[in-house]
Amino acid sequence: MKTTLKPNLGNTGFYGAKDQAKSDRATCFIGKGSARSSTHRYMVAWGVLANKGSYEGDEIVFVSAEGARGGRSEPPFDELLKACQAGVRIITDVPAARERSYNVGERQVAEFLASHGYTERRGGQWII
Repeated sequence: MKTTLKPNLGNTGFYGAKDQAKSDRATCFIGKGSARSSTHRYMVAWGVLANKGSYEGDEIVFVSAEGARGGRSEPPFDELLKACQAGVRIITDVPAARERSYNVGERQVAEFLASHGYTERRGGQWII
């Protein structure tokens, strides 16, 4: 498995800590988000390893999706499909966080993964 220098996502507080923990276990990132979103900041922090267009089966992909806000961006389903086709492991929010009313994007990602043959093995850890 590839090792990468893990970016500091720059968030503080509970939500920032949970996202940093997901990021620290990953080898790359999928997410875009609108300019004001954490997802967008994470994409910038991951640089060339964000939405990279091709994936290998041994990678672990941290996925972030924007929540219910005005002007929100949909998750990048085209990138997710490429990752699914490669059979990567995927890290998302755990079910309890995903079910918060705000986290519409995280629910969309979970539905997409399930519809493409992925199973949530443990909270937020998806495998094919």
